[in-house]
Amino acid sequence: MSSRLQEGLNHQRADRYQQAADAFRDVLKTEPKNANAMHYLGLALWQITQQPDEALKLMRTSMKLSPDSAVKNHNIAAVYGSLGQIKKATSHYKKSIDLKPDYAEAYFNLSGVYRFEQNDPLIAQMQALYAGNELSDPDREFLTYALSKAMNDTKNYHEAFHFALEGARLKTPQYDTNDIKVALAETRKYLSKDALLAGREKGVTTDTPIFIIGMPRSGTTLVETILSRHKNVFAAGELPMIGSINAQMRDFAKTQLGFKGEANGFLPLMPEAHLKSAANTCLKMVADRANDQSFTRFTDKMPQNAFQLGLIALMFPDARIVHVRRHPLDTCVSCFFQRFRTGHQYSYQLDWLGQYYRHYAMTMDHWRKVLPLPMLEIKYEDLVQDPEQYSRKLIEFTGLDWSDDCLNPQDAERSVMTASRWQVRQPIYKSSLDRWKRYEPYLAPLIKSLGGWDWINQHQKT
Repeated sequence: MSSRLQEGLNHQRADRYQQAADAFRDVLKTEPKNANAMHYLGLALWQITQQPDEALKLMRTSMKLSPDSAVKNHNIAAVYGSLGQIKKATSHYKKSIDLKPDYAEAYFNLSGVYRFEQNDPLIAQMQALYAGNELSDPDREFLTYALSKAMNDTKNYHEAFHFALEGARLKTPQYDTNDIKVALAETRKYLSKDALLAGREKGVTTDTPIFIIGMPRSGTTLVETILSRHKNVFAAGELPMIGSINAQMRDFAKTQLGFKGEANGFLPLMPEAHLKSAANTCLKMVADRANDQSFTRFTDKMPQNAFQLGLIALMFPDARIVHVRRHPLDTCVSCFFQRFRTGHQYSYQLDWLGQYYRHYAMTMDHWRKVLPLPMLEIKYEDLVQDPEQYSRKLIEFTGLDWSDDCLNPQDAERSVMTASRWQVRQPIYKSSLDRWKRYEPYLAPLIKSLGGWDWINQHQKT
Protein backbone atom coordinates (compact mmCIF):
# COMPACT_ATOMS: atom_id res chain seq x y z
CA MET A 1 0.00 0.00 0.00
CA SER A 2 1.38 3.39 -0.99
CA SER A 3 1.99 5.97 1.71
CA ARG A 4 -0.37 8.41 -0.03
CA LEU A 5 -3.18 5.83 0.00
CA GLN A 6 -2.55 5.24 3.71
CA GLU A 7 -2.71 9.00 4.30
CA GLY A 8 -6.09 9.07 2.59
CA LEU A 9 -7.40 6.22 4.73
CA ASN A 10 -6.19 7.98 7.87
CA HIS A 11 -7.99 11.17 6.83
CA GLN A 12 -11.15 9.19 6.09
CA ARG A 13 -11.16 7.50 9.50
CA ALA A 14 -10.88 10.97 11.07
CA ASP A 15 -13.83 12.29 8.98
CA ARG A 16 -11.54 14.61 7.02
CA TYR A 17 -13.20 13.66 3.77
CA GLN A 18 -11.88 16.43 1.51
CA GLN A 19 -8.26 15.67 2.47
CA ALA A 20 -9.00 11.98 1.96
CA ALA A 21 -10.43 12.62 -1.52
CA ASP A 22 -7.36 14.68 -2.48
CA ALA A 23 -5.07 11.84 -1.40
CA PHE A 24 -7.02 9.19 -3.32
CA ARG A 25 -7.02 11.35 -6.46
CA ASP A 26 -3.24 11.64 -6.18
CA VAL A 27 -2.95 7.85 -6.08
CA LEU A 28 -5.20 7.45 -9.14
CA LYS A 29 -3.03 9.85 -11.16
CA THR A 30 -0.19 7.31 -11.06
CA GLU A 31 -2.27 4.14 -10.57
CA PRO A 32 -5.53 4.67 -12.49
CA LYS A 33 -6.73 1.11 -11.82
CA ASN A 34 -6.04 1.08 -8.09
CA ALA A 35 -9.30 -0.47 -6.85
CA ASN A 36 -8.82 0.70 -3.27
CA ALA A 37 -8.15 4.33 -4.18
CA MET A 38 -11.11 4.28 -6.56
CA HIS A 39 -13.45 2.80 -3.95
CA TYR A 40 -12.46 5.09 -1.12
CA LEU A 41 -12.55 8.17 -3.35
CA GLY A 42 -16.16 7.29 -4.14
CA LEU A 43 -16.89 6.87 -0.44
CA ALA A 44 -15.29 10.24 0.38
CA LEU A 45 -17.23 12.04 -2.35
CA TRP A 46 -20.47 10.59 -1.00
CA GLN A 47 -19.62 11.89 2.46
CA ILE A 48 -18.64 15.34 1.18
CA THR A 49 -21.59 16.10 -1.09
CA GLN A 50 -24.21 13.40 -0.48
CA GLN A 51 -24.44 13.40 -4.29
CA PRO A 52 -24.10 9.73 -5.13
CA ASP A 53 -23.75 9.55 -8.92
CA GLU A 54 -19.97 9.94 -9.20
CA ALA A 55 -19.46 8.05 -5.94
CA LEU A 56 -21.42 5.02 -7.16
CA LYS A 57 -19.70 5.08 -10.55
CA LEU A 58 -16.29 4.84 -8.87
CA MET A 59 -17.41 2.24 -6.34
CA ARG A 60 -19.06 0.02 -8.98
CA THR A 61 -15.90 0.09 -11.11
CA SER A 62 -13.86 -0.80 -8.04
CA MET A 63 -16.24 -3.68 -7.27
CA LYS A 64 -15.65 -5.14 -10.73
CA LEU A 65 -11.93 -5.19 -9.98
CA SER A 66 -12.37 -6.78 -6.53
CA PRO A 67 -15.90 -8.24 -6.22
CA ASP A 68 -15.10 -10.44 -3.23
CA SER A 69 -14.17 -7.69 -0.81
CA ALA A 70 -16.36 -7.74 2.28
CA VAL A 71 -15.48 -4.14 3.11
CA LYS A 72 -16.28 -2.83 -0.37
CA ASN A 73 -19.63 -4.65 -0.40
CA HIS A 74 -20.38 -3.15 3.01
CA ASN A 75 -19.51 0.39 1.95
CA ILE A 76 -21.46 0.38 -1.31
CA ALA A 77 -24.41 -1.02 0.65
CA ALA A 78 -24.27 2.06 2.88
CA VAL A 79 -24.54 4.36 -0.16
CA TYR A 80 -27.45 2.38 -1.59
CA GLY A 81 -29.15 2.43 1.81
CA SER A 82 -28.88 6.21 2.06
CA LEU A 83 -30.59 6.48 -1.34
CA GLY A 84 -33.46 4.23 -0.35
CA GLN A 85 -32.35 1.43 -2.69
CA ILE A 86 -33.07 -1.04 0.08
CA LYS A 87 -32.92 -4.25 -1.97
CA LYS A 88 -29.46 -3.41 -3.30
CA ALA A 89 -28.28 -2.33 0.14
CA THR A 90 -29.56 -5.54 1.72
CA SER A 91 -27.99 -7.68 -0.99
CA HIS A 92 -24.55 -6.11 -0.56
CA TYR A 93 -24.70 -6.22 3.24
CA LYS A 94 -25.60 -9.90 3.11
CA LYS A 95 -22.78 -10.58 0.64
CA SER A 96 -20.32 -8.82 2.94
CA ILE A 97 -21.50 -11.10 5.77
CA ASP A 98 -21.19 -14.19 3.55
CA LEU A 99 -17.62 -13.16 2.78
CA LYS A 100 -16.83 -12.35 6.42
CA PRO A 101 -19.26 -14.11 8.80
CA ASP A 102 -17.89 -12.28 11.87
CA TYR A 103 -18.38 -8.82 10.30
CA ALA A 104 -20.23 -7.27 13.24
CA GLU A 105 -20.48 -3.80 11.72
CA ALA A 106 -22.16 -5.27 8.64
CA TYR A 107 -24.79 -6.99 10.80
CA PHE A 108 -25.42 -3.68 12.55
CA ASN A 109 -25.78 -1.63 9.38
CA LEU A 110 -27.90 -4.33 7.76
CA SER A 111 -30.27 -4.05 10.72
CA GLY A 112 -30.85 -0.40 9.81
CA VAL A 113 -32.39 -1.26 6.41
CA TYR A 114 -33.82 -4.71 7.13
CA ARG A 115 -36.76 -6.11 9.08
CA PHE A 116 -35.99 -9.41 10.79
CA GLU A 117 -38.57 -12.21 10.87
CA GLN A 118 -39.06 -15.05 13.33
CA ASN A 119 -36.58 -17.88 12.67
CA ASP A 120 -34.47 -15.66 10.41
CA PRO A 121 -31.16 -17.53 9.98
CA LEU A 122 -29.31 -14.24 10.39
CA ILE A 123 -30.52 -14.06 14.00
CA ALA A 124 -29.05 -17.48 14.75
CA GLN A 125 -25.77 -16.41 13.11
CA MET A 126 -25.61 -13.29 15.27
CA GLN A 127 -26.48 -15.20 18.44
CA ALA A 128 -23.74 -17.75 17.77
CA LEU A 129 -21.24 -14.97 17.14
CA TYR A 130 -22.34 -13.18 20.31
CA ALA A 131 -21.94 -16.36 22.38
CA GLY A 132 -18.29 -16.67 21.40
CA ASN A 133 -15.35 -14.81 22.89
CA GLU A 134 -13.60 -13.79 19.69
CA LEU A 135 -15.09 -10.31 19.25
CA SER A 136 -13.44 -7.09 20.33
CA ASP A 137 -15.54 -4.76 22.48
CA PRO A 138 -16.27 -2.39 19.56
CA ASP A 139 -17.46 -5.31 17.41
CA ARG A 140 -19.50 -6.74 20.28
CA GLU A 141 -21.12 -3.33 20.65
CA PHE A 142 -22.14 -3.33 16.97
CA LEU A 143 -23.53 -6.83 17.35
CA THR A 144 -25.56 -6.11 20.49
CA TYR A 145 -27.35 -3.24 18.75
CA ALA A 146 -28.06 -5.46 15.74
CA LEU A 147 -29.47 -8.13 18.05
CA SER A 148 -31.54 -5.51 19.89
CA LYS A 149 -33.10 -4.47 16.57
CA ALA A 150 -33.74 -8.11 15.64
CA MET A 151 -35.41 -8.80 18.99
CA ASN A 152 -37.58 -5.69 18.65
CA ASP A 153 -38.62 -6.71 15.12
CA THR A 154 -39.61 -10.18 16.34
CA LYS A 155 -41.43 -8.78 19.42
CA ASN A 156 -39.02 -10.25 21.97
CA TYR A 157 -39.05 -7.00 23.90
CA HIS A 158 -37.31 -8.19 27.07
CA GLU A 159 -34.34 -9.42 25.05
CA ALA A 160 -34.39 -6.28 22.90
CA PHE A 161 -34.04 -4.11 25.99
CA HIS A 162 -31.34 -6.38 27.43
CA PHE A 163 -29.23 -6.03 24.29
CA ALA A 164 -29.75 -2.24 24.19
CA LEU A 165 -28.51 -2.04 27.79
CA GLU A 166 -25.48 -4.13 26.92
CA GLY A 167 -24.73 -2.00 23.86
CA ALA A 168 -24.95 1.17 25.94
CA ARG A 169 -22.55 -0.31 28.50
CA LEU A 170 -20.05 -1.22 25.79
CA LYS A 171 -20.33 2.29 24.36
CA THR A 172 -18.66 3.54 27.60
CA PRO A 173 -20.35 6.94 27.38
CA GLN A 174 -18.85 10.05 28.96
CA TYR A 175 -21.41 12.72 29.81
CA ASP A 176 -21.40 15.64 32.23
CA THR A 177 -24.96 16.58 33.18
CA ASN A 178 -23.72 19.99 34.33
CA ASP A 179 -22.89 21.19 30.80
CA ILE A 180 -26.49 21.50 29.66
CA LYS A 181 -27.49 23.14 32.95
CA VAL A 182 -24.86 25.85 32.42
CA ALA A 183 -25.99 26.34 28.82
CA LEU A 184 -29.61 26.82 29.88
CA ALA A 185 -28.68 29.24 32.68
CA GLU A 186 -26.60 31.44 30.34
CA THR A 187 -29.27 31.32 27.64
CA ARG A 188 -31.88 32.55 30.09
CA LYS A 189 -29.59 35.22 31.54
CA TYR A 190 -28.12 36.76 28.39
CA LEU A 191 -30.42 35.93 25.48
CA SER A 192 -33.49 38.00 26.30
CA LYS A 193 -36.05 39.22 23.79
CA ASP A 194 -34.48 42.70 23.89
CA ALA A 195 -30.96 41.33 23.31
CA LEU A 196 -32.07 39.29 20.30
CA LEU A 197 -34.12 42.13 18.81
CA ALA A 198 -31.21 44.53 19.24
CA GLY A 199 -28.97 42.21 17.21
CA ARG A 200 -31.30 41.72 14.24
CA GLU A 201 -29.42 44.23 12.08
CA LYS A 202 -26.13 42.36 12.51
CA GLY A 203 -27.05 39.35 10.38
CA VAL A 204 -27.73 38.59 6.71
CA THR A 205 -31.25 39.21 5.45
CA THR A 206 -32.47 36.13 3.56
CA ASP A 207 -35.51 33.91 3.89
CA THR A 208 -33.69 30.92 2.38
CA PRO A 209 -32.86 28.99 5.60
CA ILE A 210 -35.31 26.66 7.32
CA PHE A 211 -33.96 25.13 10.52
CA ILE A 212 -35.71 21.92 11.56
CA ILE A 213 -35.11 21.27 15.23
CA GLY A 214 -36.20 18.81 17.89
CA MET A 215 -34.81 15.90 19.83
CA PRO A 216 -33.12 13.15 17.82
CA ARG A 217 -35.65 10.48 16.81
CA SER A 218 -38.55 12.92 17.09
CA GLY A 219 -39.56 13.01 13.41
CA THR A 220 -37.23 15.69 12.07
CA THR A 221 -36.09 13.50 9.17
CA LEU A 222 -39.69 12.87 8.11
CA VAL A 223 -40.39 16.62 8.14
CA GLU A 224 -37.25 17.34 6.15
CA THR A 225 -38.15 14.64 3.63
CA ILE A 226 -41.64 16.07 3.13
CA LEU A 227 -40.06 19.46 2.43
CA SER A 228 -37.42 17.91 0.15
CA ARG A 229 -40.15 16.70 -2.21
CA HIS A 230 -40.79 20.34 -3.15
CA LYS A 231 -38.86 21.37 -6.25
CA ASN A 232 -37.69 24.61 -4.61
CA VAL A 233 -36.26 23.04 -1.45
CA PHE A 234 -32.75 21.68 -1.01
CA ALA A 235 -32.56 19.31 1.96
CA ALA A 236 -29.02 19.71 3.28
CA GLY A 237 -29.32 17.15 6.09
CA GLU A 238 -27.63 17.59 9.46
CA LEU A 239 -25.08 20.35 8.99
CA PRO A 240 -22.43 20.83 11.69
CA MET A 241 -21.80 24.43 10.66
CA ILE A 242 -23.84 26.27 13.32
CA GLY A 243 -22.23 24.34 16.17
CA SER A 244 -18.76 24.93 14.71
CA ILE A 245 -19.41 28.65 14.30
CA ASN A 246 -20.69 28.85 17.86
CA ALA A 247 -17.49 27.27 19.20
CA GLN A 248 -15.27 29.58 17.11
CA MET A 249 -17.17 32.67 18.23
CA ARG A 250 -17.00 31.61 21.88
CA ASP A 251 -13.22 31.28 21.62
CA PHE A 252 -13.03 34.73 20.00
CA ALA A 253 -15.24 36.23 22.73
CA LYS A 254 -13.04 34.73 25.45
CA THR A 255 -9.73 35.81 23.95
CA GLN A 256 -10.73 39.16 22.42
CA LEU A 257 -13.87 40.38 24.21
CA GLY A 258 -13.26 39.32 27.79
CA PHE A 259 -16.15 36.86 27.96
CA LYS A 260 -15.91 34.69 31.10
CA GLY A 261 -18.81 32.27 30.61
CA GLU A 262 -18.95 28.76 29.17
CA ALA A 263 -22.01 28.71 26.88
CA ASN A 264 -24.05 31.19 24.81
CA GLY A 265 -23.77 34.34 26.91
CA PHE A 266 -21.23 35.84 24.51
CA LEU A 267 -23.65 36.18 21.58
CA PRO A 268 -24.84 39.77 22.27
CA LEU A 269 -21.16 40.81 22.29
CA MET A 270 -20.41 39.59 18.76
CA PRO A 271 -19.54 42.28 16.19
CA GLU A 272 -21.70 42.65 13.10
CA ALA A 273 -18.81 41.75 10.80
CA HIS A 274 -18.36 38.37 12.47
CA LEU A 275 -22.05 37.49 12.29
CA LYS A 276 -22.39 38.53 8.64
CA SER A 277 -19.23 36.67 7.67
CA ALA A 278 -20.43 33.52 9.45
CA ALA A 279 -23.84 33.72 7.78
CA ASN A 280 -22.32 34.14 4.31
CA THR A 281 -19.97 31.22 4.96
CA CYS A 282 -22.98 29.05 5.79
CA LEU A 283 -24.83 30.11 2.66
CA LYS A 284 -21.82 29.33 0.48
CA MET A 285 -21.37 25.94 2.15
CA VAL A 286 -24.97 25.01 1.40
CA ALA A 287 -24.70 26.24 -2.20
CA ASP A 288 -21.57 24.14 -2.71
CA ARG A 289 -23.29 21.11 -1.21
CA ALA A 290 -26.28 21.55 -3.53
CA ASN A 291 -24.01 21.50 -6.60
CA ASP A 292 -26.21 22.53 -9.53
CA GLN A 293 -29.57 22.11 -7.79
CA SER A 294 -31.54 25.36 -7.81
CA PHE A 295 -33.52 26.22 -4.68
CA THR A 296 -35.22 29.09 -2.89
CA ARG A 297 -35.20 27.34 0.51
CA PHE A 298 -32.77 24.97 2.18
CA THR A 299 -33.18 22.90 5.32
CA ASP A 300 -30.72 22.15 8.10
CA LYS A 301 -32.02 19.51 10.52
CA MET A 302 -29.17 19.32 13.03
CA PRO A 303 -30.96 18.45 16.33
CA GLN A 304 -28.50 20.40 18.50
CA ASN A 305 -29.60 23.59 16.77
CA ALA A 306 -32.43 23.64 19.32
CA PHE A 307 -29.78 25.08 21.67
CA GLN A 308 -28.40 27.47 19.01
CA LEU A 309 -31.50 29.46 18.10
CA GLY A 310 -30.02 32.62 19.60
CA LEU A 311 -27.06 32.45 17.23
CA ILE A 312 -29.35 31.55 14.32
CA ALA A 313 -31.59 34.55 15.07
CA LEU A 314 -28.57 36.89 14.98
CA MET A 315 -27.05 35.38 11.83
CA PHE A 316 -30.30 34.93 9.89
CA PRO A 317 -32.99 37.33 11.19
CA ASP A 318 -35.47 36.12 8.53
CA ALA A 319 -34.93 32.39 8.98
CA ARG A 320 -37.83 30.04 9.72
CA ILE A 321 -37.83 27.45 12.50
CA VAL A 322 -39.77 24.17 12.42
CA HIS A 323 -39.87 22.48 15.83
CA VAL A 324 -40.85 18.80 15.73
CA ARG A 325 -42.15 17.28 18.95
CA ARG A 326 -42.90 13.68 19.88
CA HIS A 327 -44.09 12.05 23.11
CA PRO A 328 -41.10 12.30 25.49
CA LEU A 329 -41.13 8.58 26.32
CA ASP A 330 -41.31 7.54 22.67
CA THR A 331 -38.52 9.98 21.84
CA CYS A 332 -36.27 8.84 24.67
CA VAL A 333 -36.89 5.12 24.14
CA SER A 334 -36.07 5.51 20.44
CA CYS A 335 -32.86 7.36 21.35
CA PHE A 336 -31.88 4.68 23.86
CA PHE A 337 -32.23 1.92 21.28
CA GLN A 338 -30.21 3.84 18.71
CA ARG A 339 -26.45 3.49 18.40
CA PHE A 340 -25.42 6.95 17.24
CA ARG A 341 -22.26 7.13 15.18
CA THR A 342 -20.92 10.08 17.18
CA GLY A 343 -22.11 12.33 19.98
CA HIS A 344 -25.38 12.06 21.92
CA GLN A 345 -23.58 10.58 24.92
CA TYR A 346 -26.58 11.37 27.13
CA SER A 347 -28.64 8.77 25.23
CA TYR A 348 -26.83 5.72 26.64
CA GLN A 349 -28.21 6.00 30.18
CA LEU A 350 -31.92 6.38 30.95
CA ASP A 351 -31.56 8.92 33.75
CA TRP A 352 -29.23 11.05 31.60
CA LEU A 353 -31.76 10.90 28.78
CA GLY A 354 -34.53 12.17 31.02
CA GLN A 355 -32.40 15.03 32.35
CA TYR A 356 -31.33 16.01 28.84
CA TYR A 357 -34.90 15.98 27.58
CA ARG A 358 -36.05 18.17 30.49
CA HIS A 359 -33.37 20.77 29.76
CA TYR A 360 -34.16 20.66 26.03
CA ALA A 361 -37.85 21.26 26.90
CA MET A 362 -36.95 24.15 29.23
CA THR A 363 -34.72 25.65 26.53
CA MET A 364 -37.61 25.54 24.07
CA ASP A 365 -39.87 27.18 26.66
CA HIS A 366 -37.38 30.06 26.79
CA TRP A 367 -37.20 30.41 22.99
CA ARG A 368 -40.99 30.57 22.76
CA LYS A 369 -40.89 33.66 24.99
CA VAL A 370 -37.98 35.54 23.40
CA LEU A 371 -37.21 34.33 19.86
CA PRO A 372 -37.88 36.97 17.17
CA LEU A 373 -38.17 34.30 14.45
CA PRO A 374 -41.31 32.61 13.12
CA MET A 375 -41.55 29.08 14.54
CA LEU A 376 -43.97 26.33 13.51
CA GLU A 377 -44.40 23.51 16.02
CA ILE A 378 -45.55 20.13 14.70
CA LYS A 379 -46.31 17.07 16.77
CA TYR A 380 -45.10 13.85 15.19
CA GLU A 381 -48.29 12.11 16.29
CA ASP A 382 -50.45 14.67 14.45
CA LEU A 383 -48.31 14.45 11.32
CA VAL A 384 -48.52 10.66 10.95
CA GLN A 385 -52.25 10.57 11.74
CA ASP A 386 -53.17 13.33 9.28
CA PRO A 387 -50.24 13.73 6.85
CA GLU A 388 -51.99 15.96 4.34
CA GLN A 389 -53.28 18.54 6.82
CA TYR A 390 -49.94 18.97 8.55
CA SER A 391 -47.87 18.75 5.37
CA ARG A 392 -49.96 21.60 3.96
CA LYS A 393 -49.38 23.62 7.14
CA LEU A 394 -45.67 22.96 6.78
CA ILE A 395 -45.46 24.08 3.16
CA GLU A 396 -47.63 27.15 3.83
CA PHE A 397 -45.31 28.13 6.67
CA THR A 398 -42.29 28.05 4.36
CA GLY A 399 -43.96 30.51 1.97
CA LEU A 400 -43.96 28.04 -0.93
CA ASP A 401 -46.80 26.94 -3.18
CA TRP A 402 -48.33 23.55 -2.44
CA SER A 403 -47.06 20.46 -4.31
CA ASP A 404 -48.78 17.07 -4.18
CA ASP A 405 -45.32 15.49 -4.28
CA CYS A 406 -45.00 16.43 -0.60
CA LEU A 407 -47.57 13.74 0.27
CA ASN A 408 -45.17 11.00 -0.86
CA PRO A 409 -41.97 11.48 1.14
CA GLN A 410 -41.04 7.82 0.61
CA ASP A 411 -40.38 8.63 -3.06
CA ALA A 412 -37.63 11.13 -2.29
CA GLU A 413 -34.43 10.41 -4.21
CA ARG A 414 -32.10 12.34 -1.94
CA SER A 415 -29.43 10.73 0.20
CA VAL A 416 -30.45 10.25 3.85
CA MET A 417 -27.46 9.85 6.18
CA THR A 418 -29.23 9.64 9.54
CA ALA A 419 -30.50 6.70 11.58
CA SER A 420 -33.94 7.20 9.98
CA ARG A 421 -32.76 6.16 6.50
CA TRP A 422 -35.05 3.08 6.40
CA GLN A 423 -38.11 4.68 7.98
CA VAL A 424 -38.29 7.62 5.57
CA ARG A 425 -38.39 5.21 2.60
CA GLN A 426 -41.70 3.79 3.84
CA PRO A 427 -45.14 5.37 3.37
CA ILE A 428 -46.00 7.40 6.49
CA TYR A 429 -46.98 4.88 9.17
CA LYS A 430 -48.34 4.88 12.73
CA SER A 431 -46.65 1.79 14.15
CA SER A 432 -44.09 3.84 16.10
CA LEU A 433 -46.77 5.57 18.17
CA ASP A 434 -46.69 4.58 21.85
CA ARG A 435 -43.64 2.39 21.32
CA TRP A 436 -42.65 3.12 24.92
CA LYS A 437 -45.51 0.96 26.21
CA ARG A 438 -43.67 -2.18 25.07
CA TYR A 439 -40.83 -1.26 27.43
CA GLU A 440 -42.72 0.36 30.30
CA PRO A 441 -41.49 -2.18 32.94
CA TYR A 442 -37.90 -0.97 32.36
CA LEU A 443 -38.47 2.79 32.20
CA ALA A 444 -38.68 3.82 35.88
CA PRO A 445 -35.29 5.68 35.83
CA LEU A 446 -36.33 7.57 32.70
CA ILE A 447 -39.77 8.50 34.02
CA LYS A 448 -38.29 9.69 37.32
CA SER A 449 -35.61 11.84 35.67
CA LEU A 450 -38.21 13.42 33.37
CA GLY A 451 -40.07 14.59 36.47
CA GLY A 452 -42.63 11.81 36.82
CA TRP A 453 -46.00 11.33 35.19
CA ASP A 454 -47.26 14.76 36.25
CA TRP A 455 -44.54 16.49 34.23
CA ILE A 456 -44.92 14.12 31.25
CA ASN A 457 -48.68 14.62 31.06
CA GLN A 458 -48.40 18.39 31.46
CA HIS A 459 -45.67 18.58 28.81
CA GLN A 460 -47.91 16.74 26.37
CA LYS A 461 -50.62 19.38 26.81
CA THR A 462 -48.40 22.35 25.95
